[in-house]
Amino acid sequence: MKFIYSILALAGLSAAAKAPKPPKPPGVTYLYTVNITGGDSYPVGNGPYGSRIVVPITGGTFSGPRLNGTVMPVGGEWGTFDADHEGGAFHIDVRQTFKTDDGAYIQVMEGGASQPDGSGHVYLRFDTGSEKYYWINNIVAFGVLHRTPTGPTIDTWMINTPPAPK
Repeated sequence: MKFIYSILALAGLSAAAKAPKPPKPPGVTYLYTVNITGGDSYPVGNGPYGSRIVVPITGGTFSGPRLNGTVMPVGGEWGTFDADHEGGAFHIDVRQTFKTDDGAYIQVMEGGASQPDGSGHVYLRFDTGSEKYYWINNIVAFGVLHRTPTGPTIDTWMINTPPAPK
């Protein structure tokens, strides 16, 4: 019986030694940086999902290689603090509307979580009917949020597919 276990152990070591190389990671393309201004916050209180706070969005600007414009004074943050977790992580839940410099509207939905250094990691989803910007409906985007004295700033990128292996 020991012989069988020895053979299986050696086979496992051999398989581990021949493990395939990890896949090539995706690339990223910079989309824009948004500077958001907000109003006074409203504490909703402790609920089943944590301690919720609501902050209305009052405006802002965004700029990047293919997207520039203003943040409309609608939408807001409906985030929650995780009271059960040490450090009280903040879970981001934002809805905002962009108006591009050429008049198109893009709905932006953001989720994510705060990080120990006070920044936030954000995933984004977009919705627009604009022919020019329709491509943004079909991308996967992420951002890094930083808190500034004037409000949050989010640097945003989209994921690019790496070339297929040959």
